Amino acid sequence: MTLTEPGSYKDTVNLPQTQFDMRANAVKREPELQQFWAEHKIYENLSEHNPGEPFILHDGPPYANGALHIGHAMNKTLKDIINKYQILQGRKVRYVPGWDCHGLPIELKVLQAMKPEERQNLTPLELRQRAKAWALQQQQQQAKGFMRYGVWGDWSHPYLTLLPEYEAAQIHVFGQMVLKGYIYRGFKPVYWSPSSRTALAEAELEYPDGHTSRSVYAAFAMVSLPESAAACRPYLPELGVAIWTTTPWTIPANLAVAVNPDLQYSVVKAAAGLPFKYLIVATELVDALSQRFATVLTIKVTLTGKDLEHATYHHPLFDRQSPIVIGGDYVTTESGTGLVHTAPGHGLDDFTVGQRYGLPILSPVDDEGNFTEEAGRFKGLNVLKDANGAIVEA
Repeated sequence: MTLTEPGSYKDTVNLPQTQFDMRANAVKREPELQQFWAEHKIYENLSEHNPGEPFILHDGPPYANGALHIGHAMNKTLKDIINKYQILQGRKVRYVPGWDCHGLPIELKVLQAMKPEERQNLTPLELRQRAKAWALQQQQQQAKGFMRYGVWGDWSHPYLTLLPEYEAAQIHVFGQMVLKGYIYRGFKPVYWSPSSRTALAEAELEYPDGHTSRSVYAAFAMVSLPESAAACRPYLPELGVAIWTTTPWTIPANLAVAVNPDLQYSVVKAAAGLPFKYLIVATELVDALSQRFATVLTIKVTLTGKDLEHATYHHPLFDRQSPIVIGGDYVTTESGTGLVHTAPGHGLDDFTVGQRYGLPILSPVDDEGNFTEEAGRFKGLNVLKDANGAIVEA
């Protein structure tokens, strides 16, 4: 066997002769294709003169707050495939790109680009003006990127949520809703960021890895019992209703204890070591709580959660009485005591139950996450820092 010169077989391989390059050379060819599309108005002509029915893709707008990433590419490419398929089916496709130009992500980008001393003197109006300039700049850069992807659309006339005509249309729709009676004033619980002083969507929440919540068991002194729970009366006034929570800082806002109407609850006697001689807990959890409290809990009386409705107890830290109420399916025996501390000013489930029973909405926390005067001796403590420890101790 003899060695041959490199490339000596190239003239003996029978390849087809073509007018296009062997390599795709996308970096050079894609801009040429896109220029051809633009010069001949391919999208405009097909979208206006195709014989079929109109097809409009309603596209949720991206935030105008930074460079494009792979998520943008996937999103816009998939939608462009849908549009181009409909064009090939002969339909009049109309795609108007848009941008969301409001919100916390844009404001945060602006603030991050400023020096600390600049941020201190920044007024809300100036922040909005800077955010607008930033959003418009990012919109232009993103539009160039989307066009470079080869996405077809009416890029010369996008909709931007900060345009006066867009905002006017929103106000018009809102006005129609008011006239039709769909708008009302009320309260609802929202996630809140003390550092940014703004409400958060659930998707914006981030939980740190390895975080362990500070939890506490507590017992509230029972004051009165309804006729349906008369069997528990012999154990007053040494009877407490036991709760467990992973958010001790919400205890000052406690206005009820929720039970599951279908669960069994028991009055148990503690052998030793607890502040109350008798406790009300879920029957199913008696053994587990005996181990947790390192004492023997002996069942004295058993009844349903429904029987306990409208019983009252005294708050352990404030001079007020509150009721036992029927909660939702979130009241379980998976953990805790089977009775749920309820603060209508903190959390959707609690708020919903509070509305059903006409409870007030108590949220003694300001925008910075510090307790207000309504929290009494805890005023000034930050709920994410020092409040949990102080309340557990109290």
